[in-house]
Amino acid sequence: MSRTFATPLLLTLALPALAQPVLTPETLFEQVSPSVWVVRTQDSAGKPLALGSAVVIGPGRLITNCHVLVRAKTISVARENVSYGATLEFPDAERDLCQLKVANFNAPPVTIAPPDSWRVGARVYAIGNPRGLETTISDGLLSGIRRSQQNSFEALQITVPISPGSSGGGLFDAQGRLIGITTFVLRDAQNLNFALPANWIAEVPERAQAALAKRQTAASTAAAPAAAPVGDRVFEYRLRDRMTGNAQSVVYRLERTEGDQRIFNQGARVEREGGGVVSNRLAIGGEFDAVMPPGGWVSARPEPGAGWDARYEVRRNDLVVRMELRAQVADSSTLRVGARDLEVVRVNFSGFTHRITGGHMVNSSPYEASVWYAPAIGRVVRFEALARGRAVQVNESLELVDIRSD
Repeated sequence: MSRTFATPLLLTLALPALAQPVLTPETLFEQVSPSVWVVRTQDSAGKPLALGSAVVIGPGRLITNCHVLVRAKTISVARENVSYGATLEFPDAERDLCQLKVANFNAPPVTIAPPDSWRVGARVYAIGNPRGLETTISDGLLSGIRRSQQNSFEALQITVPISPGSSGGGLFDAQGRLIGITTFVLRDAQNLNFALPANWIAEVPERAQAALAKRQTAASTAAAPAAAPVGDRVFEYRLRDRMTGNAQSVVYRLERTEGDQRIFNQGARVEREGGGVVSNRLAIGGEFDAVMPPGGWVSARPEPGAGWDARYEVRRNDLVVRMELRAQVADSSTLRVGARDLEVVRVNFSGFTHRITGGHMVNSSPYEASVWYAPAIGRVVRFEALARGRAVQVNESLELVDIRSD
């Protein structure tokens, strides 16, 4: 992974003052699709890990979602049987945007539309690689521009379908200008899809350097110096959607410790000893991460027969999730993870989930979850969630399948 910081890219910004011609979908695709590439990652043994998309933003530079690169030892970008090796140049994990560097790469860069040209209700086009189907185009509407309480951009809400493999792809306006990077879909709400604002791309190098400097400063001033972790460092889970049968690998990689804090996945997740979650910016574990109670589902060995209420609210962009749950310690047993037999305590959660978007209730649904917590490693090793409502459809599991040192 390269940490040499080059001069920030001079991204091409379209001038709003000039009238831009509206392109037919055919012309738009022909014009911009050469700038959208497939991203493939592999582990240290050459085993395929993930597949996503990336957009060319300058000579030898592409942008993608950081979560596409999790656990990657090697990265490549490909299109029409042509493949190039790539390296991570600037990671902005907080915003989930990572800039790639590719040598001897001359694909055409996109033009980026200025934010003042975005219009809710305008037709937009996504080009990416859903499910590995290379350079697929889909259309829809820009259905919302979501902002934070400080009025800064957070996400572009769209009706364009987003599927696995689309992460890191391009969202274009009718003039063929990039307005966003397609990134995620809310599983439990119909047709709520999102893209990250394209004007963030120019800020990635500076934010990456600032994040690195902050980490270095924190490491040098911490009461206990940062230590390279030993022993168990990689926790690999299998996330399964039991309604579709789709499954994927989810990895939490321990990179360092700072005092009593354990830093995972380039700082995207921070835990304390025992599994308590301090912060979690990327919900890669599906429902397990997306609606997790403050501090985690279980962060210490519970007493037999204990019970407690878990009433809390989770905000993710325009979606508000309110959970009203009752937790009850059920039993102890043994689960086998890789070559280990781990004693686990099962905690059952039951109650209701309420999903609200745009200030309007989407649906309320009965909610059930079971959590298996292993005190010996201070982690949840299995999670199951079930919700069946008019718009809330959840039936998935997350199970720890491997623990290793690297």
